[in-house]
Amino acid sequence: MKYIFIGATTILSGIMLFGMTWIAAAIYTTREGGYGRFADALSAIGYFPIFISIVLVITGICYFVMAFNKHLEEE
Repeated sequence: MKYIFIGATTILSGIMLFGMTWIAAAIYTTREGGYGRFADALSAIGYFPIFISIVLVITGICYFVMAFNKHLEEE
């Protein structure tokens, strides 16, 4: 049960970080930053938050898999 809570928390935090990064890039594109394309604004913000969010989601999936395997072993 502990692995399910940890997995859900890491997946949700990864999704939230990913979404907030995209929202920040969209807002940065519409402001007077001089960027005509979304990709330029995203590269100006940085790819590090996207990398961290992907790592968090993969870690959360691994925790779910561990919880599922533990559940199968108990049966």
